[in-house]
Amino acid sequence: MTWLALEKVFLWFLLYSFVGWLWETVLNIVMKKRFVDRGILNGPICPIYGFGALLAIYALPGEHSVIAIFLSSGVLCCTLEYFTSWAIEKLFHMRLWDYSGKPFNINGRVYLNGFLFFAAGCTVVKLWVQPHVMDMLDAIDPRTITILAVTLLVVLLADAAVTLAGLTSLNSRLGHAEQDIKALKARGIAHIDVGITAADKRIGSAETRITTACAQIAARAQTDGEALAAHVAHLFDWQQRRLIRAYPGMRTEHGEGLLAEVRAQFDRARHAHTNTK
Repeated sequence: MTWLALEKVFLWFLLYSFVGWLWETVLNIVMKKRFVDRGILNGPICPIYGFGALLAIYALPGEHSVIAIFLSSGVLCCTLEYFTSWAIEKLFHMRLWDYSGKPFNINGRVYLNGFLFFAAGCTVVKLWVQPHVMDMLDAIDPRTITILAVTLLVVLLADAAVTLAGLTSLNSRLGHAEQDIKALKARGIAHIDVGITAADKRIGSAETRITTACAQIAARAQTDGEALAAHVAHLFDWQQRRLIRAYPGMRTEHGEGLLAEVRAQFDRARHAHTNTK
């Protein structure tokens, strides 16, 4: 295979990765009524879709039966998704998606709907889309293809390096967040106990003093809560916050409860920032 052919394959990969990202984005807008960037990388691509499309193109080179392509593509892509989920868990001690509650799932890594969507998408790509993509690239000057491929490769590698660093440190930052959240809750309980004790000592003097003490406790808890939210938000970089929000099925060794608490702190920090404007 020549360098030009490799460059074209790389552009195919990027195109289908972008289409996959677009599909995930539109699906989330329709289902959740809001924009959710589901890409692991920071750029608008989902590489698993690109690899899936290439598998269908190259693993089934002479196949033209719709049923055979549909079934074979579904199996190939689900195998790819399963391996990707397993590899992420082994490398970074987390699952970005978990289909355990879905029907016909395999260890929570793949399930029936994914099989159907991947199979249908790959069938459309192989039989009807890919021939037009090849003709389109063949019509472009080879030098332009090279410049475009090299430029996008550099961008992709930089994005992958940033993403790798973020995923590597995400687990440890979750550990720091867990410790800080527990420490704040312990301090909050101590403040409540002190406030109640002080109020009890003055209970015979005036009811208003009790009300004042309770208000002071609430104000202190509010201040501490906002400070914690800002602190937790700053523990994670932009990409890590995006991934935690974008993958509600994410699982780590710290448990789902911590991730829910971290998301709540993100929301609190964002609301506090908005209210100060």
